[in-house]
Amino acid sequence: MSRTALPRTVKTGLASLVVAAALTGLATVPAFADEFTDMANTALSQNGNGPCAGGGYDNNLNQNNSCDGYGGQSHAWCADFVGWVWSKYNVKGQSILTDAASSFYKYGQTYGTLSSTPHVGDAVVYGYNNGWAQHVAIVTGVSNGVVTITGGNQSHSSNPEGMVSTASTTSYRVGQAPWGQVISGYISPVLQQATPPKVTLSGATGTISGLANLSASVTAGTYGVASVQYYVDGEPVSGKLTKAPYGFALDTSRFPDGKHTVTAEVTDVNGNTGASRSQIITSNGEATSTFHADFNGDGKADIGVLYDYGQEANGDYHTALWTYLSNGSGFNQPVRVWDSVSSGFGSWNWDRSKVTTGDFNGDGKDDVGVLYNNGQNADDVNVTAMWTFTSTGTGFSGPSKKWDNVTTNFGSWNWNRTKVTTGDFNNDGKDDVGLLYNNGQNADNVNVTALWTMTSTGTDFGNPSKKWDNISTNFGSWNWDRSKLVAGDFSGDGRSDVGLLYDNGRQTDGTYVTALWTLNSTGTDFTNPSKKWDNVSTNFGSWNWDRSKVTTGDFNGDGKADVGVLYDNGQTEDSRNKSALWTFTSTGSDFTNPAKKWDSGTGSWNADASKLTAGDFNGDGKTDIGVLYGYGRQDDGTNRTGIWKFTSTGSDFTNPAMSWDSAASFGSWNWQVSKLG
Repeated sequence: MSRTALPRTVKTGLASLVVAAALTGLATVPAFADEFTDMANTALSQNGNGPCAGGGYDNNLNQNNSCDGYGGQSHAWCADFVGWVWSKYNVKGQSILTDAASSFYKYGQTYGTLSSTPHVGDAVVYGYNNGWAQHVAIVTGVSNGVVTITGGNQSHSSNPEGMVSTASTTSYRVGQAPWGQVISGYISPVLQQATPPKVTLSGATGTISGLANLSASVTAGTYGVASVQYYVDGEPVSGKLTKAPYGFALDTSRFPDGKHTVTAEVTDVNGNTGASRSQIITSNGEATSTFHADFNGDGKADIGVLYDYGQEANGDYHTALWTYLSNGSGFNQPVRVWDSVSSGFGSWNWDRSKVTTGDFNGDGKDDVGVLYNNGQNADDVNVTAMWTFTSTGTGFSGPSKKWDNVTTNFGSWNWNRTKVTTGDFNNDGKDDVGLLYNNGQNADNVNVTALWTMTSTGTDFGNPSKKWDNISTNFGSWNWDRSKLVAGDFSGDGRSDVGLLYDNGRQTDGTYVTALWTLNSTGTDFTNPSKKWDNVSTNFGSWNWDRSKVTTGDFNGDGKADVGVLYDNGQTEDSRNKSALWTFTSTGSDFTNPAKKWDSGTGSWNADASKLTAGDFNGDGKTDIGVLYGYGRQDDGTNRTGIWKFTSTGSDFTNPAMSWDSAASFGSWNWQVSKLG
């Protein structure tokens, strides 16, 4: 396959250059240079450097800085290094590139430059398989059957942690493994002759919940501007927008709470591109499933998923509810128990749904609850509703509205500012709904947060009742954005309490500070938050809240709920994702230091691709942990998703076992459009 790029060297006469100028439409003849050789020299100039050389390798688009990675954890920075080299040159389409080595393979597929023939300046990808790759480096020499590569984060005898290093080999063909990793392909960068257009992104800054209204201002380069397209973490999220100000409403609830990179890419009429990025933190209050999702009442916990099918031709939003019933050792095939289209219900917008589970009518079978965003009415009042799908044991009734703030004359309720959980807060045998609400900042710039509950009557829910807020209790500032919410009976008194994993930021020495707080239910109210643990006062070391996914359950079967965290430990040198499972065990009045129950070891486990739940899946009285795991789009075009189960032994957890795999038995299942209940 030929390369799409500028001429390699200048060996043409003036007449040829004039013809080239006429063909391209350029007003003047460009001064060609051997960019590919320059790329090689740029890469070679970094030999011996570690990840923090010159402040770190960062291509200023969808890659993190190699020096601190994502949140300061270990970070496989090979892709950062190659992206940094390419970013020094006028390379088209860099918005595709991310921290993942596989993104370079995708670049080659997208732009038609994936080849089995090495060229200087190419990215060489190793160990690619269905959207994942082990390593990427850059070709810095091709001569007489010998290929030289230079890469970042490569092991070296004098630096086992990895550095920039160069090596040569005669085993350069695709399928060969000169250094233990199989060569998957060579990807040429597409160089642009023209001055590319420029773009400035607006609407993507700081912490965002709900819709982020993106726009862009553009400046033409050599050619006129044709379109703007938006990306999140290297994946396109909009079409090509052709009219200024290129507005796009980005629904941030589609992405896991945490850090994401938003990129605006501008394209001119001849296909040249420019881009700019911004990092955001999404905070949408993803519902964390409690540990009682037994839909059929057989004593074993099940899993529910609200699934998005997009829009129908008539504009209706199409959503379905699926359940995976536990058979004790694994899960049965998912069953669609409700569908907004086939049931004749009409439009149901998945983007506007926050999902949780609970036994709302006290019949021993768990139901599904959805807090739904109805937007704003003509008076600019925010409208939110609570719906439930009631389990019949063999299926579910259609959704029934149990509350909304307009018909109850409750005032405005902003769905975007609400984090949802469930628990039996008054110990009457029926689960209630807990709502952590963001009231913004007061005049003194103090963050204001409140805890509300909607109490189940068995057939309905009462109006929300405020149980706590940090202002009226003189508690100080409490930042909703920095709170991850769970509910469980932490004290063992039969009433569900509220737990909050809180982000205290970073100390001057670089240590991340995280704390675990609980608000204990009194039956009619809640106590002020009580700090049960933090990593600084316990001398536990650094704990990064951004890298923590939280759930809860009675993991040891002692009648008190514990807290579980799936923790992202970054990547190994060969791009394997490292994760660990930790638990905080309740003593009734406190929590122990977190204990590591599992880590991915020599394997790879991507915490970012994990949606966490918990339940007693085998009915032995101890809560297990389940993970809906996203493998992404496979090379055959299907989406692959799996369910893995960590089974509690009481004192520990078994290694995760795959309990369902869409690729093996079901077909395509898209993790991205699955909300877990």
